[in-house]
Amino acid sequence: MTDLADFRRFCSELKIEDGAPLELADFQQQMLEDFFGGARETLILISKKNGKSTLLAALALFHLTTTKDAACYIAAASRDQAMVLFDQAAGFVRRNEKLTESVRVLRGYREMRSQVDAGFIRVLAADADTADGVIPTLALVDELHRHKSMGLYTVFRDGLGPRNGQMITISTAGDDEQTPLGEMRTNARQLPGFKTENHHSHVNHDGFVLHEWALAPDEDRDDLKLVKKANPAPWHTVETLRARHDSPSTVPWEWARFACGVWLTGEHSWLDIGAWEACQGDAFIPEGEPVYIGVDVGIKKDSTALLTGWKRPDEKVAVKAKIYKPPEGGHLDLSVVEQEIRNQADLYEVMGVAYDRWSFERSAQMLSDEGLLMIEFPMTNERTVPASARLYEAINSQRIVHDGDPVLAAHVNAGVTSNTERGWRLSKGKPKKPIDALIALLVCFAQVDTAPTGGGFEW
Repeated sequence: MTDLADFRRFCSELKIEDGAPLELADFQQQMLEDFFGGARETLILISKKNGKSTLLAALALFHLTTTKDAACYIAAASRDQAMVLFDQAAGFVRRNEKLTESVRVLRGYREMRSQVDAGFIRVLAADADTADGVIPTLALVDELHRHKSMGLYTVFRDGLGPRNGQMITISTAGDDEQTPLGEMRTNARQLPGFKTENHHSHVNHDGFVLHEWALAPDEDRDDLKLVKKANPAPWHTVETLRARHDSPSTVPWEWARFACGVWLTGEHSWLDIGAWEACQGDAFIPEGEPVYIGVDVGIKKDSTALLTGWKRPDEKVAVKAKIYKPPEGGHLDLSVVEQEIRNQADLYEVMGVAYDRWSFERSAQMLSDEGLLMIEFPMTNERTVPASARLYEAINSQRIVHDGDPVLAAHVNAGVTSNTERGWRLSKGKPKKPIDALIALLVCFAQVDTAPTGGGFEW
């Protein structure tokens, strides 16, 4: 029978990325005290960047090497997210000669296997059907706030019995208390013995444990000494939190949820009120200057937007938009958009046209044959998450200059945030309002922001 002291010693033999030993912080030991005391289900809610993936990766390896024929399952809302934890564990194996001899890492199979017995660590997709029939000795569920249902959690929980398995679920705060995670949290906070002390909530009742570090909803999220209490990791200081808080790319709702542990309900506008309006100014683009164009096409219902961007000598990006609506009950003739791009090419030096291939692939091929550089910009999380953050930072720091076009403003201000496994990205709200010019701005800015400063126009 292993205990927390055994795990602490095991961790001291692991090496993190910089070669230093993995040392368990006090709050991490606090997290796992009930688990090693036999708790069946442990739910941990804590802000990002508090070492949760590293801790669970170490725990998975400890379980694999100390439990006969271990069946350890790792799952998250997406397989890619679950692989983050898996890769942390694989790194520990790589950097430890003893583990290299006893654990075989099969990343292509998303699995680690014991060289001693039939034990394994296995990554599962966040789909309850793929998990049917599993009998875990340990189940690790990451980022439950992203899961669409309790299906996977329920399958794991119901499979714990035959081998006296245990489960740890770890997540940040969610965006809706009516979600499965929100309801579980609400129920846990009503259990006998629940208490909150120094921004740490805890209950251990009948094999179910909750640990949560968070500010209360009405507490000051700009008080960094207070925020530090919701971030118990010793590597967090007021100074490191301030750098994160003051970054132009930090969205207020993101700070509230992922740094303060505060639950927020509903969609969140991606911009503060007045941020776009503050960017209004002289957006004139002189003829002959190098520009990029972003296109977002909506043939039937949505608008189609074409946005031109130029990096001025002062490093600000001047933008102007053309927005087309499809005729009532009809389709937009894309030849109108194609001709406008040609017109722009006559007026400026078009360095490239960024577009999503959906509905514009044929036009892109035609324009490419005419000598224009067409840049495909797929609307994947991998591309749009970092692009959204860069655009947000540029608007907040007023590096974008526009002419006050009210239709463009309506599209830009209608955007909301959508949370993904890679971070937040721009999305449509409900009810859906047009954001086509915002998407055109996004794909255009992604190109022009990294381009050299514009030509010789004197300011």
